Amino acid sequence: MSASHGLDIRIPIGGLFTLLGLLLAGYGVATGSQPALYAQSLSLNLNLWWGLVMLLFGIILLSAALYGRRPAGPESASESPEGRAIESREHERGLEQ
Repeated sequence: MSASHGLDIRIPIGGLFTLLGLLLAGYGVATGSQPALYAQSLSLNLNLWWGLVMLLFGIILLSAALYGRRPAGPESASESPEGRAIESREHERGLEQ
């Protein structure tokens, strides 16, 4: 199996961070009008801010996984013209393994 057919770990992790970021930011928006809830954190709505950070991180991972793939090309050196030339020389000289 080549690397292009494997699972890109950025997709499930990015999806998880995106989903959890949406949930946490949504909770921060829903509870933003309760100052007693955020009194211990210097009146900062940490649920909202960390939810947005997680959402941004998840979106970055997903976009890197979806748009950061290399264009399709030779999978190995033997599939390129130079690789085929080297393999034919090795075959002629009996150097194959």
